[in-house]
Amino acid sequence: MAEYFGVRHLSPACGFYVEQFLEKIKPDIVLIEGPSDLSGLISPLCSVQTDMPAAVLAYTTEAPVNTVMYPLAEFSPEYRAMLWAERNNIPVKFCDLPSGCILCNDKEEYQETRPTGESVYEKLEKISGLDNDTFWEYNFEHCENYNDFIATVEEYGKSLRELSESDSHNELREAFMRKTIYESEQEYKTVAVVTGAFHTYGLKEKTFTEDDKKLTSKLKQVQTKATLMPYSYYRLSSRSGYGAGSKAPAYYEILWKNRLKDTLSDAKTEYLSRIAEYQRKNDFSASSAEVIESVRLAETLCAMRGGILPSMSDLRDAAVACMGHGSFGEISLACADVEIGTKIGTLPDGTVRTSVQEDFMRQLKELKLERFRKANGEELELDLRENLRVKSEKSAFLDLNRSAFLHRLNVCGIGFGEKNSRNQDNATWAEKWIISWSPETEIQIVEASLNGDTIEMAANFVLNSRLLTAENLSDTAEVLSDAFECGLAGCVKTAVNAVQKLSVDCASPSDSGRTIHTLSGIIRFGSIRRIDTHPIQPLVQQLFLRFCLQLYSASICDRSAAEELVTAVSRVNDACTAHDFLNAERFIELLSELSDSDRVNPLISGFACAVLMERGKIDSQKLSILISRRFSKANPSAEGALWFEGLSKKNKRSLISRLSIWEKLVEFISELDDDDFKPVLICLRRTFGSFSPSEKSDIAENIGEVLGVCTEQAAEFVMTEITQEEKESLDSLDDFDFGDI
Repeated sequence: MAEYFGVRHLSPACGFYVEQFLEKIKPDIVLIEGPSDLSGLISPLCSVQTDMPAAVLAYTTEAPVNTVMYPLAEFSPEYRAMLWAERNNIPVKFCDLPSGCILCNDKEEYQETRPTGESVYEKLEKISGLDNDTFWEYNFEHCENYNDFIATVEEYGKSLRELSESDSHNELREAFMRKTIYESEQEYKTVAVVTGAFHTYGLKEKTFTEDDKKLTSKLKQVQTKATLMPYSYYRLSSRSGYGAGSKAPAYYEILWKNRLKDTLSDAKTEYLSRIAEYQRKNDFSASSAEVIESVRLAETLCAMRGGILPSMSDLRDAAVACMGHGSFGEISLACADVEIGTKIGTLPDGTVRTSVQEDFMRQLKELKLERFRKANGEELELDLRENLRVKSEKSAFLDLNRSAFLHRLNVCGIGFGEKNSRNQDNATWAEKWIISWSPETEIQIVEASLNGDTIEMAANFVLNSRLLTAENLSDTAEVLSDAFECGLAGCVKTAVNAVQKLSVDCASPSDSGRTIHTLSGIIRFGSIRRIDTHPIQPLVQQLFLRFCLQLYSASICDRSAAEELVTAVSRVNDACTAHDFLNAERFIELLSELSDSDRVNPLISGFACAVLMERGKIDSQKLSILISRRFSKANPSAEGALWFEGLSKKNKRSLISRLSIWEKLVEFISELDDDDFKPVLICLRRTFGSFSPSEKSDIAENIGEVLGVCTEQAAEFVMTEITQEEKESLDSLDDFDFGDI
């Protein structure tokens, strides 16, 4: 005989009363809603060393990885039923569809039919006049009589059934559960069935039939694996997007613990006291008087709305009025902390895990990163140099090994650490990371198990796959850079060979520039990463020569291409400055040729001149001649403006300090006619947009001095932001064809 107990997932009241239900009927087996093939995970989930919340995760063994998850909290009724069965040595298993069926890709047969129109919960809210959570709390969470609770839940499940549209997926699930119940009844005298209240009503009112047998006889499935994983209160909450989530898991924990102590009425005071405690810890005022007034107001609101004890909605409204002084924003963070919380569960060593999960946990311990396994992000500063103050090699290179581990995780798509480039200084031996753990991290670790048995093997697989699909030279070089940062010497060697092969083909100067920049960074980090970079030097020399040979002809181009080439020239200039093995004289000669040329795009020509200025390779007389020529009437005004924009892209302070340049610029602008003035004005406004406020102020002083006007008048031109109309005019200038110049 089967006895049924309908639950609401993550309900403390259901978790409390399900144990009373089981004690009363003394079943010979307990069936719980969950994938029937994953019953073997129940025992490790109930270990005394497990700290909830945790989840059962099933995933497909072939890409793309699909997952299905069953998260549980300490107060989840399903979890309490498992614990009761384990304590009493009663068989317990899941009774729902196997995970392979749930994750089956046959969408036509197994995809859940989504009801249209209002959801069942929206309909209930209209009928009750209360939001669904408040309705549940008033009628169920505050119920202190077992028989009343059982009767009310049964009516609740019946109402859900009547207000819901039928769908084929639920019909299949319930047919399979009826089959499991029927089979259990043949073997055991009393069968306890714990499922969602919606399903309980459907299972209880209908026995296993031939139609059910036919429907469940040929289930289509995909191959799956399963594991246990720690979970968090945030992920349990509906705010995270979890459809069956609780609005406030941390608040429900308060209800749970007070119910266990038979002090349910104290939950209101604990909630409001915690709000006040959070406010005080974060330097906000929250007096004892405000807490007392909040309790009184919550009780009044509860009475007006027909409740017995204040719901969370009543408590929050009272807190906003009394402690937030009418503003929810003032206590919003406190509410999030008390209602949702930051709790993360843990699983004991040896719990069912994939090999990659085991490797991840082992390395966390070895690299002393276990303290970062929490939801709140924390900064970690790494010094990749050898620590000479310690005795063991393991300790000497701890930060270097940490860096390699974090880079490998990133390559595998595991979001445990994010490199903080914004606050990174220029030291090649320093790295800053923001590290935090989330349930998504665990899912990503599971997904990585498809690519290898360890983090290192998975990273190798991903990088080698990227090498096979890389479409150009710079993409291949990026793979090489990632392999280098991951400390994967074998993959570095493979990537070097791939770059070498592609470099033989005709790469564009832009592609060559990006690649030179990437390889230059690898060479500069070589001694720190302890990987031999000598094979990379000939590659950089080869690409540098190709870049120098191709740049001039490529610079006869439109503006969009010129922008890319300016970036490439800047990157190659940096590499040329950093490495003695590159022919700096050849590069300077090329820049001189570009700066003198009237054929190449003026933006590139101006930028080449700026680089020469920065390197001290152009004298004042030569610069004066170039400025005079570019700003002369014989030269198209639009070209002159673009040339000045290129000149302004580098070494701005040096440019500002040369008053002669601003004299030439003012003279150039004053001689323009109306047709030429507007495009030049717009272009110059865009140029000045790249300067900082202090630099603009200095420019205004220069222009004011040249024109003999006050600085404020000059600043009006320099400081004003570009309008949309001016931007559209600029876009039309970008189509200017320099090919025939």
